[in-house]
Amino acid sequence: MLNVKRFADDPIRDQFPLKVTSPVTWSKNASNIWETSIRLPDVPADSIIVPSYSSLGPANKYQFSFRGLSQLDLYPVPSNADFTPSKETDEVSGHIDCWHTKKLISNGQVILQVGQQMEPSNYLITVSFRDLVSRSYRKTTSKNCKTSSPIGLSQMSADKSIRDRICSPTALAMALSLNNESTKWSEIIEECYDPATKAFGSWPLAIRSAAHRGFIGSVEANEDWSNALDVLQTGQPLVCSIRFKSNGLTGAPLTHTSGHLVCVYGVEENAVLTLDPAEKNEKKIRKRYDLEEFSKAWLEQRGAAYYFHQIT
Repeated sequence: MLNVKRFADDPIRDQFPLKVTSPVTWSKNASNIWETSIRLPDVPADSIIVPSYSSLGPANKYQFSFRGLSQLDLYPVPSNADFTPSKETDEVSGHIDCWHTKKLISNGQVILQVGQQMEPSNYLITVSFRDLVSRSYRKTTSKNCKTSSPIGLSQMSADKSIRDRICSPTALAMALSLNNESTKWSEIIEECYDPATKAFGSWPLAIRSAAHRGFIGSVEANEDWSNALDVLQTGQPLVCSIRFKSNGLTGAPLTHTSGHLVCVYGVEENAVLTLDPAEKNEKKIRKRYDLEEFSKAWLEQRGAAYYFHQIT
């Protein structure tokens, strides 16, 4: 069970490689806050709801909120160091950049508020949801597709105070490197730091960092390879969020993980072509992971991926 809604204005709608429906309607209040509402279909219990916002306009603060019978805000982007979120309602629980449903949600909405004077433009808004743990994900694909190999970076070469926590900005830097020669890993690490959680793995901050470099992007839940392959066919690598139990991914530098991000640049026969930032030896960062094992690590739980497209 997967449901994805994408909304964008021109030229984003015409250029983004995945299906986009239409622009949204914005309203403005007296505090220069622009708001739009996205109505959800029925969302079953034990689902994950992933909202995403990307804009090539001013990099202003924004925040997503769930509204049903209750309201639960996610972390603002960017967040303040003293931000203290509510963790749950009777309907949903909040997890920094997504919600988990606790019961069937009917007549729910996702609200986006953006703080700026002018109406948001050159934007992509995505809301996706699926089973938190999927029993119907597709383990295989019959299509081969790959980009050129991006620059390889090892997060383990960074300062020891952060190197275990920067898989997201490192995978992001590798994914953008093919189409942006000026990408600086150190700058991306800095932009992905969230002062409220003191972590570097915030999905929205990665999308925001890509937008600074001219890439419109989205974080989306997935249950198969279809969207990933469509993005790869444009020549743009992506970033996948994976998790696996002990020895669940043969050849991986991590024996297990509850959350790790890697750059994917292709699928070839029964292998996923991956740059794994956790690899200490930069000569071994390029991995050929077994397609079925990788699909389980990526798609069984959450199935989140960062998708990008450089707007011209």
